[in-house]
Amino acid sequence: MDVTALRWSWSQVTAAGPKAAKHFYATLFVIAPETRTMFPTNMQYQEDKLLAALGHMITNMDNNDTLAAFAHHLGADHRRFYGVDVEGRPVPLAERHYIWVGQALLATLADFVGPQWTPSLRADWAAAYEKVAKLMLAGAAASERLTPPFWQAEVISVERRRSDVCVLTVRPNYLCNYLPGQSLPTHVPALRTWRYLSPANAPRPNGTLEFHVRAAGRFSTYLVRRVTVGEILLLGHPAGRALSTYNRAPHRPLLLIAGGTGVAPLRAITEELQQGNGRTTTLVVGGKTPDDLYDHQALLTLAASTPTKSTAASAFEPWLRYVPTVEIGWGWDGELGRAADTALRIGSWKDADILVCGSPTMTRATIAALKAAGIDPERLLVERFDHSVYPALALADTATPD
Repeated sequence: MDVTALRWSWSQVTAAGPKAAKHFYATLFVIAPETRTMFPTNMQYQEDKLLAALGHMITNMDNNDTLAAFAHHLGADHRRFYGVDVEGRPVPLAERHYIWVGQALLATLADFVGPQWTPSLRADWAAAYEKVAKLMLAGAAASERLTPPFWQAEVISVERRRSDVCVLTVRPNYLCNYLPGQSLPTHVPALRTWRYLSPANAPRPNGTLEFHVRAAGRFSTYLVRRVTVGEILLLGHPAGRALSTYNRAPHRPLLLIAGGTGVAPLRAITEELQQGNGRTTTLVVGGKTPDDLYDHQALLTLAASTPTKSTAASAFEPWLRYVPTVEIGWGWDGELGRAADTALRIGSWKDADILVCGSPTMTRATIAALKAAGIDPERLLVERFDHSVYPALALADTATPD
């Protein structure tokens, strides 16, 4: 397999950008019309993910360990994509889907590479795709021995905290294991769409999960304004590494900075810490106005709690310091300013690990402020569900932020 030739030919495809991805999916739907129902009506995110996934694989085609880890993860994750049987029940993907995707990929490459599409190059691409497909199938098979392809989760509680913010509690049909700070691909069957949602709680004995959702797009608006108790959502396998590695150095102080519903995974982390030794932690939650602090009472209660062990904090000092801050607050008697500015004002964090979670705009501004203050970038943990980390190759998901 000539990896150099693969990379050169792939550069011809990426130069075409979205046109190549549109061509691929049009070809796939001609080859296998039944696959069309597995995708949302709006294919924009899907097309971006396809190009990024293939690019990541071609980049690492000669790095077997990286490629295997990536493809195994995709294979396991793709178990959640399904058709339906004659009775309307979900049916996981079959190997034939990989064959159809391979056919569509080779046809797309032939069209965009042009005269340089030789029998030798076609053979190299066929071998590369077969290698990736086998790794993905192996990842799916390994996952199948441990977990279902997806969880069916019943909505058991709907609490609307604001007109645009809703707290949902769901109960999966089987125990869903995840790490605080991770996110789960979540599917609303009525929308044929997947998006990542982060549990706002550490794993509970009863298995329930709490999701915080702000209406910002079609998917999230449906959850905020239309979802009802008793509705069934589908949950995919947990994803994400950065935030869930928060305990890599438990001797260090921990600073958590949140904005909006970004408080959800950070609250899950603080709950996990509460169940352990109670690591010295500061949680700064920011908003434009006090109304943006929709989880304020729950965080006050959490901060007032006592850890099960007191090794991480003295007997006279709480292990968790909760600092709410707003930019505009008439009658507000707490901190004023952006979350990052407040955090820098109330402490020195050069020896701390720092987790940041919020909107892309808030996250970028916070990271920039921390770096400008001299914080070592190695101490910053930020989860980004970008295409280079969690994309999909075949029958891919659209789990991207609204």
